[in-house]
Amino acid sequence: MKNPHPLPGLFTACFALAFAWAVLLSVPAVADQTHSAVPGGEVRLEGPLKAGQPVKAVFDLKGYELPAGAYAAINVEFPVRPEGAKPAVRPGYPETVMTFAEPGAYRVLLLLNQISKGSCGGVSAKPLIEAEMDLKVAP
Repeated sequence: MKNPHPLPGLFTACFALAFAWAVLLSVPAVADQTHSAVPGGEVRLEGPLKAGQPVKAVFDLKGYELPAGAYAAINVEFPVRPEGAKPAVRPGYPETVMTFAEPGAYRVLLLLNQISKGSCGGVSAKPLIEAEMDLKVAP
């Protein structure tokens, strides 16, 4: 038998679909992920997660050595951070030092690239480690 009133069912289905989509969009992205072109490569933090105290991000490439003529480039971004002063960053390899001026929740993106120059100018960048971390910095 045919449904004599198909619109209420259609509206209910559309509402359920819109509700499920809104729930999926509101779920935070999975954090604390590390992608490495070097097998087993990782980033670890050393030091207290306290405002005003330096924290080291240590890149461990598990024995991989940069080729002759290549160098490491570090990028650090803070897509989520509290209001106030931006964290101070002293990029370096194998250690990058970050100092968080404000307590609160942070999302930190760490990128380690291998940079080399071509014979005809320009540069070549090879991503070695990409890490995303959610941090809670204490006062």
